[in-house]
Amino acid sequence: MSPALASSIGRIVWPAVRCSRGEAGIAALRPLFDAYPPGGVIVFGEGAPDVEELIARVRLAIPGDVLISSDLERGCGQQVAGRTNLPPAMAIAAAEAAGGDAAYEAGLLTGIEAREAGIDVVYAPVADVNTIATNPIIATRAFGDDPHRVATLACAFARGVADGGALAVGKHFPGHGSTQQDSHNELARVTREAESLHAIDLMPFRALIAEGVGGLMVGHLEVPALDPIPGRPATASPAIVRELLRERLGYDGLLVTDALDMGGFGDSPDAATEALVAGMDVLLMPADPLASARALHAAVDAGRVDAALVEAAAARVQTACELVQAAAPPQRRPAADLGPRLLADSITSRGGEPLRLHRGEAIDLQIFGEDEGGFVLAAVSEALIAAGIERSPEGRPVALVLTSVRAWAGSSRLDDTARERLHWNIDNGRLEQVLVMGSPYEALDLPAGAAALVAYEATPAAAFALVAVLAGRAAAPGTLPVGRAS
Repeated sequence: MSPALASSIGRIVWPAVRCSRGEAGIAALRPLFDAYPPGGVIVFGEGAPDVEELIARVRLAIPGDVLISSDLERGCGQQVAGRTNLPPAMAIAAAEAAGGDAAYEAGLLTGIEAREAGIDVVYAPVADVNTIATNPIIATRAFGDDPHRVATLACAFARGVADGGALAVGKHFPGHGSTQQDSHNELARVTREAESLHAIDLMPFRALIAEGVGGLMVGHLEVPALDPIPGRPATASPAIVRELLRERLGYDGLLVTDALDMGGFGDSPDAATEALVAGMDVLLMPADPLASARALHAAVDAGRVDAALVEAAAARVQTACELVQAAAPPQRRPAADLGPRLLADSITSRGGEPLRLHRGEAIDLQIFGEDEGGFVLAAVSEALIAAGIERSPEGRPVALVLTSVRAWAGSSRLDDTARERLHWNIDNGRLEQVLVMGSPYEALDLPAGAAALVAYEATPAAAFALVAVLAGRAAAPGTLPVGRAS
């Protein structure tokens, strides 16, 4: 085994570190660390209280420089307990109407807190243009459905992350916003013609490239207009990665695959090698990282893969390390209340003035959708009690619509039965107000004249923000970042 080749392979095969497993998770990766020391890892906090301590232990366990990466679309608090939780991108876009540079501030705080927590690479912003109302996995993770606005906000967020000292990685090239499939489950298919792809989906990525974004993540997307080979994901497509992204668009930054253990990508160790050959740099989160590293090593030894490809990818990882190490200290820090303020500023009214309730009044709260764990409903009840508003079957009828975007769930919308029941109640005068928590497309699809308040997430914090509007303690200054549901 060539030590130099093993070192370069390790630089580009990045395993997952799941903090819920604690030291056992790090110990399980020891054979990989010893044979192919990774140039990076992706960290999942999973609610663990000691994420920052575990990150420090990962650095000690891997010889040489290592980039700690993480999914931080919703702020550092998404993975690290005690750090700031931000609302999703669509809420940030809605909050821009309230003044200030919400996307930049969100990116700046995310970058600052990431570095403080020991995280170098931020998998955000989402640069997808969500043009399908039933998109099961992007939806509110996107800044909206207008490519110009998505480009502007994605660049602002990425610039903030960089100014905060971290490397921003925009995703999911060449665009996941028009798909009906969740690439966690299966290969997602983009059916647009090439002209529409360039005008809509690629626009934010071209803007990020012009902005000098540190990295781009390529999605597990079948795009016939860009690669005619059936069933080949963008992550394994030389036509999309080398010819389009590297050569035509001129991008020379770090290219990261979406997680290779997802259903949209092949599950064999050799599949990771195909991604490298296509032009990817970082092979992120293979199901068996050691087996993938060994398969790549064997392919080089057998002459099926040019060692120069490995060396070039490893060099880009090293360049990314140097960029992070050379980052200037941030000039300022956003206010500590940024998360709650953006959430409050994103609350959006549609279809008329929202219902205003006074202390001592009652509402009949009717639930549409699922509240896994019951945390949202508990928060709604707590917020109503604090506002002096009772829940009673005799109260004013209010609908609470709950949806969420979750990997492997298969949908970001209400099911048809729940939606039909909601619309029937509105058409028959049985609801005065609809509270939407999650997909704004549910508000867009309501019968004409229905009054709706929209929060772009189904969380306890959003429950308090909505009730504050109902109780007359707050306005609803947000603007919908999406148009008529498709």
